[in-house]
Amino acid sequence: MLEQRKSLRSPPTEEERVAGLTRVSIRMSRIKNTLESVSKAVSGTHSELVSRIARLKSHSGTLGKANKSSADANNISTNLENDKQVTNVRTQDDCNRGPAAKKSTCASENLESVLIIARVSIDNRTRALVQAIRRSSDQRVCINRVEELTYHLLEFPESRGVAIKEKLIPCLLRLRQANDESLQAAVRETLALIGYTDPVKGWGVRVLTIDGGGTRGLVALQTLRKLEELTGKPVHQLFDYICGVSTGAILAFMLGLFHIPLDDCEELYHKLGSDVFKQNVIVGTVKMGWNHAFYDSDIWEKMLKEKMGSNLMIETARKSKCPKVAAVSTIVNRGTPLKAFVFRNYNHFPGVKSHYIGGCQYKLWQAIRASSAAPGYFQEYVLGSDLHQDGGLLLNNPSALAVHECKCLWPNVPLQCLISLGTGRYESEVKTNVTHTSLKAKLTNVINSATDTEEVHTMLDALLPPDTYFRFNPLMNEDIPLDESRKEKLSQLQTDGIRYLERNEEKLRKAAKILTQEKSALQRLQDWIKLKADMYEGLPFLSKL
Repeated sequence: MLEQRKSLRSPPTEEERVAGLTRVSIRMSRIKNTLESVSKAVSGTHSELVSRIARLKSHSGTLGKANKSSADANNISTNLENDKQVTNVRTQDDCNRGPAAKKSTCASENLESVLIIARVSIDNRTRALVQAIRRSSDQRVCINRVEELTYHLLEFPESRGVAIKEKLIPCLLRLRQANDESLQAAVRETLALIGYTDPVKGWGVRVLTIDGGGTRGLVALQTLRKLEELTGKPVHQLFDYICGVSTGAILAFMLGLFHIPLDDCEELYHKLGSDVFKQNVIVGTVKMGWNHAFYDSDIWEKMLKEKMGSNLMIETARKSKCPKVAAVSTIVNRGTPLKAFVFRNYNHFPGVKSHYIGGCQYKLWQAIRASSAAPGYFQEYVLGSDLHQDGGLLLNNPSALAVHECKCLWPNVPLQCLISLGTGRYESEVKTNVTHTSLKAKLTNVINSATDTEEVHTMLDALLPPDTYFRFNPLMNEDIPLDESRKEKLSQLQTDGIRYLERNEEKLRKAAKILTQEKSALQRLQDWIKLKADMYEGLPFLSKL
């Protein structure tokens, strides 16, 4: 029987053998093309790398910033070729083992190999960039290589861990000691991008949070003006962390990132009311029905681009005295519950997980546009695959979020002072005997509940240590909408704010006193020791002093 079966199985003809070899050859050719495409996209030649960096950050200047030694590129190319040769041999063996039944297995292994090569290529490039910085002797070349690494980390954020393992932080900290301000600025940006944090200004973390509220942000300005008078310091020097929502985000950026004087901030608020919150009622009503926005979002967006330019959030870390700053929006297209999104000018250290999603790779004007997209006032803002609305929908008082972010940034540092600024509140004591409410009243109650700021205040006031948390939120004489633009109403806002501060002057003085408390001599010594240990990879730094 066995001999009969063998006799029935005829050997393959010459045509079948040729056809089989042709199929294998075609498959191997496709695999080779795929590998070459991935390698070229990930590493590329020197000129391709320069063009990719230029596309990532076209506003940053000339392409000269992307200079790189040809030796580094050759090393990466050699590694890629070795990876491809090994993978090609393995793929050829696997595909020659059996008939068509193994096609799916072979295809999945090919895809996995491509992904592995891509990951290895990115890691190799990260290592090469770090090594190139170490070898740099000329400061101009060093600046270019540090900035090139920054662009690489922005494009491939997951490679930050590899850079840290290559001991990038000690190298950058030593470079930061140079007298070249341009080099120091480039190093500060890279350190912020990988999640390194410098010691705080005082003996603990000092935090400022500002609620949303449109033009009612003038109320918060009054409190900040008084704090500057009592401390003798501008806002950006008083705080380690500043966080805002909607109009609070605008203030946080103007004061924390641009260091704009308070008088100029007040003038900008008046301009905001006259230029943006100005709309014909009929036109606004039509627009409301058409795109659910009473005001012209394009005018607001154009104004933001003119004032803030095209800089990225992380680029503000180049300034030596710039605090950590964040703006909060709400993402409404990722299912329920809604999710808060934090636009940061910093990054968390690899392995540190914040409860709140966010990023530092966005432009300044995009962060404000997303954070201030109040439903009914401005259109929702699309950023990537996310749909953003006003951060006040979830966290109109961002104090709890700010405390959490600071805990991620400085996990072992206590909270010295938290100043929380509201934009005014109105309490109505009118009692009615109605047995039901209108649809408008129901919607108003839902909105008021969602944007309430005092519940967070009550919780933090009970949980935080005494003389740590200070909330300033004036009680207003009337309910002023966030799009108020009439001069007499804005003047009334300021008057109510000043009277509130006069009644709470003792509380203000206590907050100012705690804000200005400095570090002890022991704390300064500990900070110095930690810095030197970070610079020289541990305590053996003593031998290098």
